[in-house]
Amino acid sequence: MAYILTNSSLIVCPHGGIVTHIPMTQSEYRVDGELPMLVNDIYTIAGCPFAVPFKMSLMPCPCFEVRWMMPSNKLFVKGNPVLTNFSSGFCHGGGGFPQGSAILTSFQMRVQEPEMVTHVE
Repeated sequence: MAYILTNSSLIVCPHGGIVTHIPMTQSEYRVDGELPMLVNDIYTIAGCPFAVPFKMSLMPCPCFEVRWMMPSNKLFVKGNPVLTNFSSGFCHGGGGFPQGSAILTSFQMRVQEPEMVTHVE
């Protein structure tokens, strides 16, 4: 079973930048008292020191966002799947190119996704 990620989960880019979760769906649903992270939410990155130029420009391209894949196929909040510790996040820089996988450094380990498909409002 997979653990549900919440806004208290600590996620970093491969270069050490901190990921911030910005919820886009309003719901009263909570996981262990915290907002669940949903695939359609916004995930920004601050403090990425990565400054190697990408091919299309001479500008540095620190990571600035995470795009998620493989959300839960069992738990949906207002139609949006939640993220779990098995979800894959890819960090993207200025050119929109992936620059490595997001690293999940801590997350709640009390609430797992349900065994049956569940839709909550």
